[in-house]
Amino acid sequence: MSSLKVLTATAVIVMSTSAFADIRVADTHNGAWITVTENGQPAANASVSVANVPQQKKAYQTDEKGRVFIPLTLENSRSIKYKAKTESGRESSRFAFHSTNK
Repeated sequence: MSSLKVLTATAVIVMSTSAFADIRVADTHNGAWITVTENGQPAANASVSVANVPQQKKAYQTDEKGRVFIPLTLENSRSIKYKAKTESGRESSRFAFHSTNK
């Protein structure tokens, strides 16, 4: 009986996370292109911010294709945490590694 509860709980979690926003990151020399999707469609006007870079306090808005460029000035290679919130209120975050050696 407990394995049935575990399977049910797992199915509910998987189904609920499939409706969340998704973030894709493309690292560039001086920043990153962020693409936000919601239910597989571009999330226009989503708010995207960088959570763990103190000098980066601004939030950026995605365009109609769900894309936004975030400029980054890094002295060392590091992992950056991006947070996105769509117009419908769904939130997502993702870590991406950015290298200063390009």
